[in-house]
Amino acid sequence: MKFYIESLHLWFKTKKRRSVTFLPNKVNVITGDSHTGKTAILDIIDYCMFASRHRISESIINETVAWYGLRIHVNGKIYTLARRAPAGTTTSSDYYFSSIGEVPDSAPIPNISESILKKQLSADFGIDQDVKIPFGGRTLQTGSRVSLRYFLLFNTISQDIITHSDQFFDKQNEPRYQEALPRIFDIAVGIDTVENILKREKRAELERSLARLEKLTAKTQEKRDQFNAQLAETVARAKGYGLVADDTDADASVAALKRMVTERESGPDLYVSAQYEEISSQIYRVSRKIRGLRKFASEYGNHKVTLKETADSLQPVEYLTRNYEETVRTSVFDDILRNLSEGLQQIKGATARKTPLDSNISEIIKALETQRQKLEKDLQALPAEMESFETDKDKYIFIGETKAKLELYGDPESEKAPDNSELIANLEAEIEDLAVSPVIDRQELFTKALDEAIQDYISLTKAALGNYGEYRSAFNYSEKKLHLRKPRTASTENVGSSSNHMFLHLFLFLGLHELIMRNDGIHVAPFLIIDQFSRPYWGEDDQEDGEGEKDVDQSDVAKVKLALELLDQFITTANEMGKEFQMIVFEHINPRYWNGLKNVHLVEIFREGNALIPVSRLD
Repeated sequence: MKFYIESLHLWFKTKKRRSVTFLPNKVNVITGDSHTGKTAILDIIDYCMFASRHRISESIINETVAWYGLRIHVNGKIYTLARRAPAGTTTSSDYYFSSIGEVPDSAPIPNISESILKKQLSADFGIDQDVKIPFGGRTLQTGSRVSLRYFLLFNTISQDIITHSDQFFDKQNEPRYQEALPRIFDIAVGIDTVENILKREKRAELERSLARLEKLTAKTQEKRDQFNAQLAETVARAKGYGLVADDTDADASVAALKRMVTERESGPDLYVSAQYEEISSQIYRVSRKIRGLRKFASEYGNHKVTLKETADSLQPVEYLTRNYEETVRTSVFDDILRNLSEGLQQIKGATARKTPLDSNISEIIKALETQRQKLEKDLQALPAEMESFETDKDKYIFIGETKAKLELYGDPESEKAPDNSELIANLEAEIEDLAVSPVIDRQELFTKALDEAIQDYISLTKAALGNYGEYRSAFNYSEKKLHLRKPRTASTENVGSSSNHMFLHLFLFLGLHELIMRNDGIHVAPFLIIDQFSRPYWGEDDQEDGEGEKDVDQSDVAKVKLALELLDQFITTANEMGKEFQMIVFEHINPRYWNGLKNVHLVEIFREGNALIPVSRLD
């Protein structure tokens, strides 16, 4: 991103205009006496950039000025934007805008709304409706649009925090900006990108859809389980009252209950008594068959015993046959012996083998006994005494409850939930295919790169850091603060003195901007406003030289020069990277401190009547 402020404009109520001009790629210094309006320039720039509250002094400045404005260069374009001066503590909604950088000689005429102008500049900062707050807080809501002003936190080091021991960014006493900093930090410095944010939001949306679908599926199953439990209980009671046939299976339960509700049938033993009689009759018929078969088997056994006894009585025939030669034979002896022998053989054959009839009868009896046991078990399952309603009222209450349950849980057949397995699988596949860069890894890499950049600044100014000159940079990502770490240790030091705190602030902001430029950042403008970095070094005797600027303590002159050399070197480094960077510094120090520094430009000296509001204009 390319950006610099060309000039600041004040349109006085006397119809005259005051302008202060700055150069690009320079450390623009405004130095001079106190109470001359140097710090007010920072407040005016902030006011022109859509501040909802202002800190512009009412005395002298605000009571004299009718409009405040800036002429800026943004990505090769020149804009002029101006805002009517606030009325007391109330900010104005009147804005003037020129897309070609035209600066009116007289007071501007409002020609644009704040929302449209902000949208125009936001687009130049790469901020559109796609850039949203990734996670919410007490003040900022998740999904709300990111404001251009949040990124301006990287562009100012006010006198309120330049020597602060624990705070590095402006406006952190305001909840809105306190919550905004950690939420836009990754986008600002290039750790995260809008494209990656959109992918992450899309992934989160898909995961929410998947969770809803899985929850719906689980809820449907839970509803089905509840229905089945209620159904089983209700059917059991209906069977007990004889309102539903006892042989009603699970598949026909709903239809049977609906039929019961519709027909309002009465009689506690309507089904159960008939079932009891039917089973009893079946047991009787089976038992009779068993008795008949057993009687037949017994008689058949007796028959076989008789045959065996008959065979025993014919045993002498065998003896006669063996001793045939010794027997006295008559004329009919041979015929009688032959007939008796044949009969004996037939009897032996009938009694010697086990006929199929024996096995068949036994198997049939076993099957019938098994059937009778099952029937007896079914008969035992029927209630010995049928339940009954004390009154018809109780009966209809039960039927009404059954109807309500059927309406509450629905019919799983008629309201069968769709099969979401394929949709769930598609969502899981889409989530898997959506590649989102892991931010945590990039945060760690960024922290290491930032520490490396800051370490170069520490080496350049180590003489001003005293005992901490050899310490290592230790940026705390979660706190967004810079610490110093003693070499070869894992703990950070509590750095003392406001001088060291001032350098830490410079180190952090210069390091952030260096990495933003190296990452071709588009959200943070390449400029930095620093208000009075030399405050820790002001001379106690408040002496002034011939030009009237304050001198710092002689022992601290080298530290102030080192700070200026650091800023000057940063401009050189930016130019070597092919980048542009602008600094605006408000100071009290004498211009001789930056002699020989090629990138430092003296804008004005506010002294002897010259100020942001010159004495001549007041007259």
